[in-house]
Amino acid sequence: MKNFTRLACALALALAGAAAAAPIPEPQQSAEGIRSLDLPAQQKGSFELSFEATPLADKIDCFTGIAESAPRRAADVAVIVRFNDTGTIDVRNGNAFAADRKLGYSAGKPYRIRMVVDMAKKTYSVFVAPAGEAEVALATNYAFRAGQGSVQSLGKLVLAGYKGSNGFAGGHRVTGISLKPAP
Repeated sequence: MKNFTRLACALALALAGAAAAAPIPEPQQSAEGIRSLDLPAQQKGSFELSFEATPLADKIDCFTGIAESAPRRAADVAVIVRFNDTGTIDVRNGNAFAADRKLGYSAGKPYRIRMVVDMAKKTYSVFVAPAGEAEVALATNYAFRAGQGSVQSLGKLVLAGYKGSNGFAGGHRVTGISLKPAP
């Protein structure tokens, strides 16, 4: 049955204009700095990326994002959801971080994050479900990061962590990564 599910997913991606490839090994964890992993295929249409993210400390500055190619800096990442150093989850909207709804986070608690990306419009929406709670719309139709409006496809999952005034406070773990065409 597992092979049938993988075959069905590969077929769905191929029909949506994306080629299937190996899944991202799990778990993945951010550390200080920025790193990227290949998505199973370059995404050119509308797609949904979902994963479970667990902050490993409180008041960290870490994000999960999607970029066209391996980024050298955060400005190279088009789509970003972040555990910020004030203790809330926010999303990059053009030139700034924002959220349609304030949502706090706690160290060690998993959050199911779903990013729905529209490559044609260069927008994305982010939905978050804290463990044991209903999903909430955190960001609706936010613009790709300023400077990323000309990207033609997205092919890298990005994990990053940054130092605050007290140094690197900790990273986050990502598991359960799923990629599919947007509904």
